[in-house]
Amino acid sequence: MLQLHTGLIVWTIIIFVLLLFILRKVAWKPIVGGLEERTKKVKDSLEKAEAAQRAAESARSEYEAMMAKASKEAQELIARSRKDAEAVRDKIVAEAQTNADQLLQRTKREIDLASQKALDEIKQTAAELSINIAGRIIGKSLAAKDHQDLIRQALSEMHNLSGEPN
Repeated sequence: MLQLHTGLIVWTIIIFVLLLFILRKVAWKPIVGGLEERTKKVKDSLEKAEAAQRAAESARSEYEAMMAKASKEAQELIARSRKDAEAVRDKIVAEAQTNADQLLQRTKREIDLASQKALDEIKQTAAELSINIAGRIIGKSLAAKDHQDLIRQALSEMHNLSGEPN
């Protein structure tokens, strides 16, 4: 079965130690260096990923702040535009009301003037008729100047009777 050979065990131990020594001198440092380099790369990648994530979150926060600011400015612009439109509407309504009032006043003045002119014409006609009738009754014809003087006198008397100024 199994036999122990001391020479073989010694040589196996010597070869193992020698191989361990050679590997330590030749391969161990590059393997450990490679592992350390890999560890460093993974650590750097994680730090870069964390920095990128922080930058992305910062950019997202800035974007949200800008969107909130833009939304607020848009609302203010809409409110200001609405206020301006209402002011323009009120101005137009006020101008229209002023124009309507002026037109009404002008129309009233024109009506008053037309009424006054019609009354004056009626008075003039009444005076002329009165003079004609009076002339027929008296039987004489008046001269044009006398005729005008009588008309003025009759109008003056009518104005005085009606209480209107001359």
